[in-house]
Amino acid sequence: MKSELIAKLIANRDELLNLFVGLTTEQLTTIPVVGEWTIKDAVGHVSYWEQVIHDHVRESYAEGRPRPMSNSETDGVINPREAATRKDWAWQRIRAEFENTRRALIERAQGLSETELELVVPNPWWGETSFYSVGAMIESDAIGHCREHIEQIKKWKLAVGS
Repeated sequence: MKSELIAKLIANRDELLNLFVGLTTEQLTTIPVVGEWTIKDAVGHVSYWEQVIHDHVRESYAEGRPRPMSNSETDGVINPREAATRKDWAWQRIRAEFENTRRALIERAQGLSETELELVVPNPWWGETSFYSVGAMIESDAIGHCREHIEQIKKWKLAVGS
């Protein structure tokens, strides 16, 4: 499980990064691709949430469970706030943030044993009552979320012939 998870994290990261090849700074930073978000905005969004997921993994071992998301801090509040925080950041800073955040998550997963990846914890997302393993958390919440935005960017690239 561990080696497969790490391979998926790396492949998912590389797939996202390869989508940027051949795109201009203007295409990356000014053209809406995901709703009103540019590719830069979407990558910043993924980076923010991966930092939260990294915290959830850490909290799972330090506190026995990830910190539940606050009902007053929904994604409808967090997403615009974090987009505004990153609005004036250069593309290079956004890309570096993503690469560094994903690297930290990969290193965290590499440092866990198979048994630790199987630790079952409550799902921390709003209104969720399910449980999953830490490995499943990383796969669904990090890789799955990034995959969602990869598909959106691919769809845009296909539509514009890029």
